[in-house]
Amino acid sequence: MERICKKSLCSVATFLLMILLSIVSNKTFPEVPEPADTTTFPSHAIPRYGDTISQFNQFGSFGLFLNGIQASIRLPASNLMTNYSYRNFNGYRPHNNEFNHAFNLLFKTAPSGNTTLQITGQYISGILKNPGSLTKKEFDSLPYGAAPRSVNRDEKRITHKGQVEITYDVNFGKSLNQQFEISGNGSIEYFERVTKEFKITTRYIMGLSARYYNNSRFWNRNSEFSAGGDLLHQPERKEEYENFGGQRSDNLEQIEVEKTSIATCFISENFEIVKTKLFVLLTGRYKHVIYSVAEETVPSRSDTKPYHAFSPEIALNYQVIPPITLGVSWEMNFKNPTDKELESPVPAFLYNQDLKPQTSTTLKAWITGTFAKKKPALFFNTLQFKALFFRTNMDNEIVQYEVYGDYYYRNASKTNRFGVSLSGELEIYQDLTFAMAYTFSHFLYNSYIAKYLDDSTSLPVSNDYSGNMEPNVARNTLNLSLAYQRAIGKKTGIFAKISYLNSSGVWVDDANSGKTDAYNLINTMLGFDIKFGHFICKVAGGVYNIFNQVYVENLNINSADYRFYNARSPRNFSLSVNFGYIF
Repeated sequence: MERICKKSLCSVATFLLMILLSIVSNKTFPEVPEPADTTTFPSHAIPRYGDTISQFNQFGSFGLFLNGIQASIRLPASNLMTNYSYRNFNGYRPHNNEFNHAFNLLFKTAPSGNTTLQITGQYISGILKNPGSLTKKEFDSLPYGAAPRSVNRDEKRITHKGQVEITYDVNFGKSLNQQFEISGNGSIEYFERVTKEFKITTRYIMGLSARYYNNSRFWNRNSEFSAGGDLLHQPERKEEYENFGGQRSDNLEQIEVEKTSIATCFISENFEIVKTKLFVLLTGRYKHVIYSVAEETVPSRSDTKPYHAFSPEIALNYQVIPPITLGVSWEMNFKNPTDKELESPVPAFLYNQDLKPQTSTTLKAWITGTFAKKKPALFFNTLQFKALFFRTNMDNEIVQYEVYGDYYYRNASKTNRFGVSLSGELEIYQDLTFAMAYTFSHFLYNSYIAKYLDDSTSLPVSNDYSGNMEPNVARNTLNLSLAYQRAIGKKTGIFAKISYLNSSGVWVDDANSGKTDAYNLINTMLGFDIKFGHFICKVAGGVYNIFNQVYVENLNINSADYRFYNARSPRNFSLSVNFGYIF
């Protein structure tokens, strides 16, 4: 571990040196995009009027503490943005604490008028402890308790990860209607995953991608053409030791050396059939994946798994009238198993010999609309809506299950999925917006014979789950919210939001042996921001799960000892205080 940390620090130092050497141009460049928000409140980022520095803090229930600093520098030729944050959370269940450090850096410059160069870097280090899942009896008596087995094992995940990516793009052609982009990335990842065994994974990732874009006109019609490809090479080493109460023993049980190679290419054409009315999108993607694994202590034990497939898609978009668009699409999808999913439950094999890739065909239809009054009014200024219908026929769906506390994967022969998604947003009064989102999901195992090892007898058994519903999928989900945001003068703004979530119960396993209860959540948030001189201050507070409902949102499906339940957070409070200075 010490050797990996030293390599990560060297990578970060090298990356910073590259940044300093890259500031050589004297061209202007567009602003750096706002970074992702690190809080549950509106973004703490400061508007990019010039060089900025901001300090953000968040405090909350169960020992939640997050703070950090962010800086942005606008040079004549380039932009530089960096931030660092530290997060600590004690958790609302025993043995559920976590902490992490995160550092991000983004540098953009324009070597010439038609070219851009972007360099990004990231380093993350942290630990997350796992309280384990509960049985129905344990959940009913003490929903925020921890599983004794997980506590005794000190189950956790320790992560150290560093990544660097360099992207260069150039616009060319008479009207600069063509673009070529090339990107390279590399990362080092170190994981300690402690469950029944103490597993250490060291992973190196090297990737290269290229894209070509062309916006032109043919037969007096618009055409958007793109093509490209990606290459990824990922060698890794996995060490497995006995776990003594969360500590690694000296007894090395297994060493595996694994390699993953992925090559993909795609081609896409979006063509205007009827001027400003009807567009057709044609896309084709080819993917080729090779997994190989060998046991270092016994070289004769090795395996290789190749997967490849071509996935086409066709979509039509028709603009009925300027505010309303209709669309329909048909696509074929291919999902190869990941290296984790390929782990074999049978000790005689390194890879699961029965696991097949997942394939599917999906038909979608949708309607979208945006309406806005020509002149500002007190009521109903804007309306946006979208309705989506989809039907998916899936073969060999990859499904998780459990053996002796470890998780493996198998195939469900045929699955049919049907769903409806409705969403809309209406400004019912000036600065007061109502939003709604509803989802209906009907996911059915049409044909499914599940084969697995019985925990009690260690013998292979099979069950017929044909006709059952997929677990962990809510049939109905409804989100409603009311938000108000208004500027008071030129230097102050206020915002407030209340939201409601309703979700139906979900099945706990493929056998549909149990179902969770439906739940209703109400959350609120209130805050303000104020500007004085070069300073900006933003304060926000919120309450989550106001009525303190005990509920389960994400299950540990197909647990062999019926440990399905993980309670989500009870009522909790949070306060965010952010300060910024614009130079």
